[in-house]
Amino acid sequence: MKAKFFLALLLLIGSFLPLSANAASNLVSRPKRELLRRFKIEDISAANKELAEQLEIWSQISDLYNSDLHLSRERKLELSQEVRETIMECYLDGASLQSEALREKGIIEGLKQTFLDKRDQRIEINNAGNFIASGTLNTIGSVLGFSDKTPSFSGNLNQMLSGVVSTGMSSYALKQQSGGKYKSHAMPTVLAELFGRPVDARTTYPESIWRFLNGKSMEEPEKTRLQVLEERWIARGALEPHGSRREALKLDIVCGLQMTRKVVRIQDLDDQISMIEDVAAMTSRMHHHLRDLLSMVDTDVIFAHP
Repeated sequence: MKAKFFLALLLLIGSFLPLSANAASNLVSRPKRELLRRFKIEDISAANKELAEQLEIWSQISDLYNSDLHLSRERKLELSQEVRETIMECYLDGASLQSEALREKGIIEGLKQTFLDKRDQRIEINNAGNFIASGTLNTIGSVLGFSDKTPSFSGNLNQMLSGVVSTGMSSYALKQQSGGKYKSHAMPTVLAELFGRPVDARTTYPESIWRFLNGKSMEEPEKTRLQVLEERWIARGALEPHGSRREALKLDIVCGLQMTRKVVRIQDLDDQISMIEDVAAMTSRMHHHLRDLLSMVDTDVIFAHP
């Protein structure tokens, strides 16, 4: 008995000790690489070149690497500065859109939580009412059954009413689980301009972001990035299929138009949040390309290029 106790004690103590350095690990190592990777024009990818053309800086980059132009050091620095300024502005455009998406997400999540709280309160009231009504009718039915003088019909009727009330309120509780429908508040989202809905100063896309989102997708070059997103949204049910009865209404809801009727559901808010997150995530991809373009106008690379 003592041996088992001491064994259990040792195992317990061992669980709090740090793992040995010789413990197995799935981590890998790799040789040290250059801290700041520098791209040359011959290394540029199709996606980076397309973005440079969309941002209208490809001609400046090409001139920097064109040895036949015999550009002076001052001219190269001037072109490099022009490219850097454009890249920085575009980077800030992307950060601005992501900030707006984060703001909208927070507002919608707060609205959703309000609806959830109201739904939960209604369900609790429903459950309490169901319990009280069913219990009362069952009690009355049982009391009526105690007397031989009371017709059995009365007790059976109460039992039947108890079942009807319980079934009806349980069915209503299932309906309440969806959260019901609510009137929306006018708040244009970053989805609005994508689908031709009204926008405001916050939700209007900077030109650089608009060009990037309407550029070719790396995964499916025959489609734009926005077309790929739209197909994903329809596939997972965030948007209604083209031509469906609720297609236009769902677009109005996720774009933040004010509804005159109670048509917005909690699921619609979930869809709205996920779509806004997708747009922000797709926009963030532009930063990878901007980083590569910025490295191409590094002065060390430019002046080392023949």
